[in-house]
Amino acid sequence: MAAWVVAGLAMVLIYYGFFTPYVSTGVKVLVSCAAFGLFSGMLSYLSTERRIVKTLKEQGNFAIPAGRHLTVSKKIFILIISVVGMITLAILLMVLHDVYYLIGQGYSQPGIYWGILKEITFALCVLLGIALVIVRRYAANLKEIIDTQLAAMDEISQGNLETQVPILSGDEFARVAEKTNQMMEGLKERDFCRASFDQYVSPEVSRKILDDTIAPTGDFIDVTVLFCDLRDYTGFAEKHSPREVVEMLNRYFTAMERVIRQNGGVVLQFVGDEIEAVFGAPEPDPDHADHALAAALAMRAALEQFNARRREQGAVEVRHGIGIHSGNVLAGNVGSEQRKTYSMLGDTVNLASRLQTLNKQLDTTILISGETRRRVVQTDLSLRSMGNHAIRGKSESVDVYAVE
Repeated sequence: MAAWVVAGLAMVLIYYGFFTPYVSTGVKVLVSCAAFGLFSGMLSYLSTERRIVKTLKEQGNFAIPAGRHLTVSKKIFILIISVVGMITLAILLMVLHDVYYLIGQGYSQPGIYWGILKEITFALCVLLGIALVIVRRYAANLKEIIDTQLAAMDEISQGNLETQVPILSGDEFARVAEKTNQMMEGLKERDFCRASFDQYVSPEVSRKILDDTIAPTGDFIDVTVLFCDLRDYTGFAEKHSPREVVEMLNRYFTAMERVIRQNGGVVLQFVGDEIEAVFGAPEPDPDHADHALAAALAMRAALEQFNARRREQGAVEVRHGIGIHSGNVLAGNVGSEQRKTYSMLGDTVNLASRLQTLNKQLDTTILISGETRRRVVQTDLSLRSMGNHAIRGKSESVDVYAVE
């Protein structure tokens, strides 16, 4: 602006030196030069801002630049006031100058009016053209920043939580980018917590817990419960170090949990060397009895593979027993106000656990109740009736079948 004002003063001095001086002409020249100075300064500012945006984008800047910066609202305000103000002032001065000229020349010459119109139109077009260039440059800078943020958010929406939004300015968009990056850190922390949570609670259960869809008083649902317990575990634990016992259990539980999930079951908990699984909860499954029985057979096959690897390593084989029973249970959160667990309660759970223990007495590996037998749709099963057995805690005896 200083350079343009100096140029305007020089033009005024030259004009006054060679032509008849008019104060209004000098003012008009100075105002026009000031307008060009203002507009060129704005263009220079916007060009510098664009270079800074590109540099910060290439460097991957994620911190708000230090120092004071013009906000978007202030930039727009300055832009509007400057453009409208300068155009209005220039047009008013031109009109004022021409009015004084007309007063001195008289109003009888029609060509004078046409000349005034052409002069005003020309000045207006020049000023509006410069203003349009400034607005387009400012819009291009905004588009560069917005497109960068949208590209980063597209990556985020596709699940790439490692994406960060580069901070390319010091205005409101910088705050948006900063808050977006903070949100991403929160999402990564949430996903980490959820992934860690899923290692301690089955994903199906964790979703219901996190979605808060578990009824406070529990739900009565029809399910099939499966219990599986290792045989001679106490003797095995006495002959091996705690580390060896834990390593064996982890490998065993991994193999069993995999086939249970493959058959639509959910492992509720590992208690010592015992597995408690449910079929038909927390999501309903009309064929839960068939799926539980298929899981038991798959667990038997998985145990054979598990023991084959142990034989290759010169380790002792392990055996287990499985008990299955179908019926109604109360499913819900059980525990204190500070600590709860998603559990199944009721006679169905107790009977499945008793059937698992009954394997030791009957020298079998998989036992199902008569109730489960009546629900099973599969016809290619080989079942052997083990008769009626009195179960501790039950007033009536229970039909028991061994899965051959």
